Amino acid sequence: MRTTALLAAGAISVASAGRITRSDFHREDIIYKDVAIIGGGASGAHAAVRLTQDYGKSVVVVEREPILGGHVDTYIDKTTGNIHDYGIALYFPYEDSFDFFSRPDINVTLSPWVPAGGNEIRYVDFTSGQELTSAFQSPDGAAGPIAIKKFHDLMTANGWDNMTQPGYWGLPAGKDIPEDLLLPIGEFAKKHGIEAMLSSMYPSTGGGVGSRGNFEDILTLSIIKAFPTAWSKVFFGEVSMFKVDGGNQVLYDKISTILGKDVLYNSQVVDSQRSNSGIELVVDSARLDNRKDGLSKSMRRKPNRKREDKPTKKLIIAKKLLLAIPPTRENLAPFDLLAPNSPLFSLGSSGTNYTDFPPSEAKEVARKAIQKMVEVGTLPDLEGEEVEFVAWSDHGPGGFGVSAQELREGWMEDMYALQGKRSTWFTGNGIAADFTTMLWKFNDVLLDKIVEGL
Repeated sequence: MRTTALLAAGAISVASAGRITRSDFHREDIIYKDVAIIGGGASGAHAAVRLTQDYGKSVVVVEREPILGGHVDTYIDKTTGNIHDYGIALYFPYEDSFDFFSRPDINVTLSPWVPAGGNEIRYVDFTSGQELTSAFQSPDGAAGPIAIKKFHDLMTANGWDNMTQPGYWGLPAGKDIPEDLLLPIGEFAKKHGIEAMLSSMYPSTGGGVGSRGNFEDILTLSIIKAFPTAWSKVFFGEVSMFKVDGGNQVLYDKISTILGKDVLYNSQVVDSQRSNSGIELVVDSARLDNRKDGLSKSMRRKPNRKREDKPTKKLIIAKKLLLAIPPTRENLAPFDLLAPNSPLFSLGSSGTNYTDFPPSEAKEVARKAIQKMVEVGTLPDLEGEEVEFVAWSDHGPGGFGVSAQELREGWMEDMYALQGKRSTWFTGNGIAADFTTMLWKFNDVLLDKIVEGL
């Protein structure tokens, strides 16, 4: 018997900013565009389609992977042909965001998600491998949705939902942020008598959207970035979830076809110059295989690693820059954005300092946990087979790790004030609600601002 694992974690790249000389580049290696987009995930890919097809603007997308999709990860079992979406798995409607799926140039089919029968939830101590039984009281399955409904009604009654979704444009100035939103989520739940919602919030937010501490100590304002009011409707049955027929990668294959050569795959920005009149970016390409095969990151063809004699660097000259990547210190380094007190997002992931927990260690932790559960009989015997990781994905860090005091002092205002400065704009789950359909609505507002003056 073979036990397989589908895991997701984060990765970042580092480069340094400097001066750019156009004469260092051949004419064919200089790209002129209206908007340069960094990152081809849900936000970047959506923005590229809308800018080119709806606004008539030229774009170039810089994507470090050889495939679009970001957090989307589709694995196709080589033996059975079964499709496993182990990154972004499902979608829920938010306002008119589902219209994007049915666009004539996209036209992917959605089907209602139906939970598989016979699913069993078991609570296991990963250290011992033992199932938690006598001394452990499992969450009340009926109380959770009731508490989440109360949470939803509380958010909407106070207008807190409009302050925080899809982005934080509606949030008051720091000193006027509602005190309830600056409470730790544990205190917030206790104050309003909705503690039963926490057991659902914890796994839904990945243990607290990148927190390095106790889940219940995370600020409510941070938690609702990954558990917004719109998402809460799924838990008490007001909103349904849907899946893309054929796997989520189908959507991004369609986008890849639309954008064609306007995507630089296997590439990253290594230098930049930005001003209020435009930007210049030096992009280094791995010169692998920029084609996609419509399957997944784990199933794609091996790239052709034969290097050409041509330069691997290109110069992008654009009027606007749209960053659709996590705004971490490492990711922002090539864009000379960092000042001593610049707003930055935490580098935590699932309760652990992301930079101290690389993919190799994450896999080893999972491997040991599975093997321990096998040894004590919680999982079936592997019959001599090793645990095999058939797919692995980088999802990057998430969540913002700032204190209530920093928020009162205007951290969020400072962060959003960066929009448009030196021709640079920000989108993505680093600064908006962490769901695809909500990120698309965030884009709809942002893109109107970006195209002003183009």
